[in-house]
Amino acid sequence: MSEITQPHDRFFGKIFSRMDIVEDILFNNIPAIATHLLPGSLEDCRDTFVNPELGKYYSDLLLKAKFKNGESVYIYILLEHKSYHELEVAYDLLRYILQIWETVKEKGKRLPFIFPVVIYHGKKKWSSDPHFSALVDIPVGLEAYAPAFRYYLYDLSRYSDAEIKGTILSRVVLLLFKHIFAEDFGERFVRICELLGKLQDEKTALEFMRSVLEYIGNATDRISREQIRKGVEKALPQAGGKLMPTLFEQIREEGRVEGRVEGREEGQGLGRLEGLREGIELALELKFGEEGLSLLPEIRTITSIEILHEIKDVLKTGYALNDIKKLLNQ
Repeated sequence: MSEITQPHDRFFGKIFSRMDIVEDILFNNIPAIATHLLPGSLEDCRDTFVNPELGKYYSDLLLKAKFKNGESVYIYILLEHKSYHELEVAYDLLRYILQIWETVKEKGKRLPFIFPVVIYHGKKKWSSDPHFSALVDIPVGLEAYAPAFRYYLYDLSRYSDAEIKGTILSRVVLLLFKHIFAEDFGERFVRICELLGKLQDEKTALEFMRSVLEYIGNATDRISREQIRKGVEKALPQAGGKLMPTLFEQIREEGRVEGRVEGREEGQGLGRLEGLREGIELALELKFGEEGLSLLPEIRTITSIEILHEIKDVLKTGYALNDIKKLLNQ
């Protein structure tokens, strides 16, 4: 297996560290476990149980929780986007479950229950049998003696957007995962941001949008600058334009969107320059309008990444266009 794609891992790790979002996703989309869970009982156990080998290939989360009857249980969530790993997932999950049991087992006591969930957001529908026994060549008549284990599969491609339930933040997360590989992701992103715009807490929306932009800036090139701008304005209707420079420049600073499109190995420097220029152009337009765009001819002649980074930094903190002009005149 190849190593996981880092953008998905980082976004998953950041968002799923919020137990309110994880709990909401479980209660609204994983009914098999939701009917038993005691609300507010989830604990993040990633620091307690770390599996470096599994962490190379998957984005994962181990939770401790309580059932309504008072029992303590574990929930293991794995995010997968490569359909060709399907057959290996059950095997890897069983290995990890055995490692957890080895760590927590107490002499004379039964092992704790571990509920495995696979959230799949790949390009193709998941087709493998979730039962571990599907991996074993079992002689006829001996089926009852094969290892009995299965995981709960939540294949996002099998649900319409309307069928994905939960709070605004939970739905935005799942919809982003669902559509991140779509050819028309840019259009879908704008619609997803409309949903985020319904969030009443602007501070939360801003912080969340920062994570979203970092994710899409690294995970897809199927989105245009204009679609990103529209999305931010939909998500932050009161302050999207004003905050756009800070938000977008953090993502554009290494040319992660346009620069990635340019990015043949021999042309990475050019792609990075182009990405920085594009980000600066968008920030100037949103922050200063036509007057800001008047500086573009001069900015487009700059070939120094260091100078472009300086302009980017000034755009984050500068309150007047003169701050940029002074830098250009140095």
